[in-house]
Amino acid sequence: MYKPYSSRLRNFESFVNAAALLLLFTGGLSAQNTLDAALAQIEINNPALRTERQRVEAAAKEYQTGIWLYDPQVSYDWLKGFPNSAGNQNDLTVTQPFDYPAAYSRRRKLADLKTGQLTFESQSLRQDILLEAKRAGIQLIYLNKRRAELTRRLRDAEQFLANYQKKYDARDATALDLNKARHQVVNLKTELRLLEAEAAEHLSRLSALNGGATVAVTDTLYPPVAALPAFDSLAQTIASSDPGLQFLQAQQQVGAAQVSLTKALNLPKMEAGYRYQGILGQTFHGLHLGLSVPLWENKNRLAQQQLQSAYYAGQLESRRNERFYDVKRLYEKYQNLQTGLDEYRQGLLSLNNMELLDKALQAGQITTLEYFVEQSLLYESRDRLLELEREAAEAAAELFKFSL
Repeated sequence: MYKPYSSRLRNFESFVNAAALLLLFTGGLSAQNTLDAALAQIEINNPALRTERQRVEAAAKEYQTGIWLYDPQVSYDWLKGFPNSAGNQNDLTVTQPFDYPAAYSRRRKLADLKTGQLTFESQSLRQDILLEAKRAGIQLIYLNKRRAELTRRLRDAEQFLANYQKKYDARDATALDLNKARHQVVNLKTELRLLEAEAAEHLSRLSALNGGATVAVTDTLYPPVAALPAFDSLAQTIASSDPGLQFLQAQQQVGAAQVSLTKALNLPKMEAGYRYQGILGQTFHGLHLGLSVPLWENKNRLAQQQLQSAYYAGQLESRRNERFYDVKRLYEKYQNLQTGLDEYRQGLLSLNNMELLDKALQAGQITTLEYFVEQSLLYESRDRLLELEREAAEAAAELFKFSL
């Protein structure tokens, strides 16, 4: 006998309530194993992140190059005298050139700042890749939930079709009614096939992010989100941990350090060493000193560095302002989605239209066409609930990107 949809709906609601209680006591951690594991694998196996680690090592070595003394210079001259009685002349000079002493400490400081900047670049890339992977994972969770919903609908539709086939054989239903039931089964099977194709696309994307290794996400619960803090508190937390802002802050410090170094390089360069000279059996040796006066080599460089430093400061302020309103937009979006989702979920669970539809259909008060129309409205509502859950999870992932 055909089981009324209202009874199945109540059973499903009981299951949802039980699952919610279980989630409450377990903290929702067990349901996130596959997505969390996928993100952990991607962090290790992602080709871009592996390449980034190599780039950081190479750049760090580059920044630590050229901050020491110049190479010493050795020159030797042998000059033959004419006439022969003039004798030959030998000159040997060993010198060590160097900048104004303050330049070396400033070079080291600049190198350390640039090396520190690399960390923020890597963190930003890592968060971007993990957020992309998490979005794909959220889509798969949505598709897993929708697959379960469509599978239940297909099972019910096939049972409905079997019942109407019996009614049709007993001349208690029309061919038109039977065709409507068949049409619903065909539509649900098509939806499931399209769903599997979409899931395959997201799994393929995750595999690409994982360096080609297969990734599975079988979760049917979205990643848990902590209670939404006050906006000012969250905005401050994000500002202090956003690698993009931290990179620009470091860039501003690099600009100031570059100005300081340029000032030191505009001071005279010096060289010191030893010189030997031998001629006509006589030798001369002693201290060699030199001075290079910076007149033209660094012309306009200091002005350029000062303008560059001012540009970095303006870029940082612009980014702070942009990031603040971006966080504000995401905060309000997530807040509205969460509120709307809670209200929609409560409203949908309080409806029980299928019980009335089952009774009306069995009593002959409505046609099968009217039954399917009303049923489709309920299905649309439940589909919209799944979409709202996904949208809220996506907004939360983007808002809390800093925690990845």
